[in-house]
Amino acid sequence: MINKLIKSALFPLIVISMAPIAIAISSGIESIFGYLKPLVLPHGVIIAIFTLVLFVFDDLTRFLLHYLLHKLPALWEFHKVHHSALVLTPFTIYRSHPVESLLYAFRMVLTQGVVVGVCYYFFGPTLKMYDILGANAFVFAFNVLGSNIRHSHIWLSWGNKIENYFISPAQHQIHHSDQAKHFDKNFGSALAIWDRLFACHIKASTIKVKQGEKITYGISVNHQGHNSLAQLYFEPFKKAYQSIFSKPKE
Repeated sequence: MINKLIKSALFPLIVISMAPIAIAISSGIESIFGYLKPLVLPHGVIIAIFTLVLFVFDDLTRFLLHYLLHKLPALWEFHKVHHSALVLTPFTIYRSHPVESLLYAFRMVLTQGVVVGVCYYFFGPTLKMYDILGANAFVFAFNVLGSNIRHSHIWLSWGNKIENYFISPAQHQIHHSDQAKHFDKNFGSALAIWDRLFACHIKASTIKVKQGEKITYGISVNHQGHNSLAQLYFEPFKKAYQSIFSKPKE
């Protein structure tokens, strides 16, 4: 609830828009390769291509940012707020630091700007996305198939074959595990191919559910903190500053 108030108060002050980026990308491509007459394809095909490209590129950049949030110490201090949840519920998705939310907002604008700019160069101004209730059709379908319960106690695995290509709710629950062997695994949102390329992919079958094995959640079994609003909002700034400016121990 407080995050919503912070976002409403601060985010409008930061002017970020997809349109200037798209125009710059399209103009830049044209200046390098020259004017290209829009490709003549059925309108439905153009919409399908644009929707698919936007979905794939959005998923890739989401993965890359998520990867950096874990790998860069200063960014990890902000993302740690999300991972400090000891119980996963659908509300856990909203347990994030405003700095992280801002980074994802920039990512979304840049992603959409680049994709729209490139597609505009090839297909002209008739771009349109297949959407369901305002969401990319592929994203909507992925959520309907169970993605929305990835932050929950419901263990839903899609099997080894499917999990080679798509991240199941169970795989994301492994990502939240407080066990060291599960750290920095399954960064992907929808597609598992990025995790496989970066050698951080793990399947749900590694957890022996039928034998009673369970996952506990959090940053580590020894982590203490993020138990108050003050810690959630201000401690990441302090720890991020220390990670950047503190002298390494000799």
